[in-house]
Amino acid sequence: MGATQRVFAGLDAEWAMVCADPANGSLVYAWVEECGVAWAGALPQDLRGLVAGLAARRDAAFSDRWLSTLLERAAGEGREAQLAARVIVQTMVPGMVRLTQSLLTPCRDFDDVAQVVVGCLYVVARTFPLHRRTKVAANLVLETLHHATRELGADEAREVRLDALGDMPSAAADDVADRVALALLIERGHAQQVATAADVEGAAGELVALLAWGVDHGSLPIQQARSVVSVVREEAERAGAASPAARKRRSRAVSWLRPVADEWVAAA
Repeated sequence: MGATQRVFAGLDAEWAMVCADPANGSLVYAWVEECGVAWAGALPQDLRGLVAGLAARRDAAFSDRWLSTLLERAAGEGREAQLAARVIVQTMVPGMVRLTQSLLTPCRDFDDVAQVVVGCLYVVARTFPLHRRTKVAANLVLETLHHATRELGADEAREVRLDALGDMPSAAADDVADRVALALLIERGHAQQVATAADVEGAAGELVALLAWGVDHGSLPIQQARSVVSVVREEAERAGAASPAARKRRSRAVSWLRPVADEWVAAA
């Protein structure tokens, strides 16, 4: 994990310390066993292995059950509530990295956004509405998103709704966050800002469609799509000749878009 992701590197280091205490693994194992998720010999009792095993199971009903159990514990007080919330946060880390990336703008530093996102996730984990017993991972991502956009002052952001994400075969946090990031690109209008900045409706409209198509079909990573948006806006706002660094960013954006455009034309 690079220097621009210090918040998540810090979480990983803290998680190693939490997992070093075998009592934590035994306690969490007992919680999930009580709700019928863990069975003899099926999951390890060490905390790191247990959480990894729970998160790896691609079964929405399974995930809903054990996440709901931890959320019930996290709503309480004291050390056990803190441990339950910490397990939820660690489970959601892959999704929170993607959510952080989806909230970046040219004016926002990765770690500044990550700090807000992680802080909001803790709040959501401790205050989650326990009557929501289905699509729990999705609701955790969306509640964190809605808190974070308010914290970041993103008043222009349209809220992403659960029903806007369509059917999700897996409750994995990173899968849900990928769907949220795509919805942000399209629904919140980040791509649409290209049209405003470029002031060329037809060409910009085609670029928006290309970006959305590329992300939706897995041809263009979301972070690359966001970088293209930033490059286009930068080019539109520049007065004078481009710097060598700007020309390099422009060239890189073109290299990303060329194969996507070829696939788009072939699929038309």
